[in-house]
Amino acid sequence: MKIVVVGLQWGDEGKGKVVSHFSRKFDWIVRYSGGSNAGHTVHMDGKKYVNHLLPCVDPRGKSKGYLGPGMVLNLERLVNEIESLERIFPGISKRFYLDLNATLVLSWHIVEDELIENMRMNPIGTTKNGIGPAYKDKVSRDGIKLYHLFDESSLSSKLEELYHLKTRFFGENLEKPESLKRRLLEDLEKLGTMGVKFTTTMDMRKEFEGSKILFEGSQGVLLDVNFGTYPYVTSSSCTSWGIFEGFQFLKIDETIGVFKAYVTRVGNGPFPTEMEDQLEDTIRRKGMEYGATTGRPRRIGWLDLPALRYSIISSNVSELVLTKADVLNGLDRLKICTQYEVEGELKEIPTTPEDFEKAKPVYREIDGWKDLKDGKFEEFVRMVETELRIKINYVSYGPG
Repeated sequence: MKIVVVGLQWGDEGKGKVVSHFSRKFDWIVRYSGGSNAGHTVHMDGKKYVNHLLPCVDPRGKSKGYLGPGMVLNLERLVNEIESLERIFPGISKRFYLDLNATLVLSWHIVEDELIENMRMNPIGTTKNGIGPAYKDKVSRDGIKLYHLFDESSLSSKLEELYHLKTRFFGENLEKPESLKRRLLEDLEKLGTMGVKFTTTMDMRKEFEGSKILFEGSQGVLLDVNFGTYPYVTSSSCTSWGIFEGFQFLKIDETIGVFKAYVTRVGNGPFPTEMEDQLEDTIRRKGMEYGATTGRPRRIGWLDLPALRYSIISSNVSELVLTKADVLNGLDRLKICTQYEVEGELKEIPTTPEDFEKAKPVYREIDGWKDLKDGKFEEFVRMVETELRIKINYVSYGPG
């Protein structure tokens, strides 16, 4: 069994909790894209932890975590994250594997990210974690891969070359190559000491083919670099198709899409159903809608069915998980966007990123519910299933 869990909105849908719930049934939990700009919050046994880089393996089970070749890794933050998790769940670090083909996020990328974002006429609202610049270097063939750290001579020359390029654009105030090299090798040694394994998907091919694997998507389809609300997107693939960067030899059996009963977004960009009244602040506080990575307050909007239809098609989703409907408990009336009006034309599914920019939401108002046992909530679920033509198999509620 190979399944993918993806977010169907702009991230923060509750994927971490869903993955953690299913993880005991799987041999491997795999992160296949993104970096420390993601944030998956999980509550377990009275303990709370936030994974930015690590897959959400269940500490009580035996599943292992794999960080794939499509990821960009900040090794210092990865070390800190594993150490924090190890303090809560001793021995868990030995269950993580890093792909040697993953690209590294360097201190230079973080400086570059902040400088570029601050210079933009229309800021994107990035997390300034260096993710975009790291992917840019990967595509331009200038990136530093994890396997480069195992050849010090090669690493030195590659860092010198990249430093030469960076200082031409961003000045001489960047960390010197020797200092950066020393820190990278120190982090590599720490990871090895903790029992973290280094390998490749090709080496693991036979193991993966015979294993039950859950692929954990980062962020959400609407932030995907190809299918999202470009340019207000992340720099990696957030759809199920991202797994084919390194895991193309595997057949996927199911794709589970996760969505909230309302919508949130961090950062700038189009948001057709965004609320503009006191209710937004009420839902934000009740749902604890603050970024797991940045702490920024999330923008809040009504449930957006056209955007969900778009995401379901973009990721070939086969079943749904609805989260955080309990946050809306007690509201008398709810709005649900069923269509977009785009330049006078009604659309059930947006077809371009510009549609999100130009969209005027067409709402249907429904009765709210007192709690999730209320018949009105059941009516809401059936209505959403009918509109999306796909089954909601799970309803998640409560924290993380």
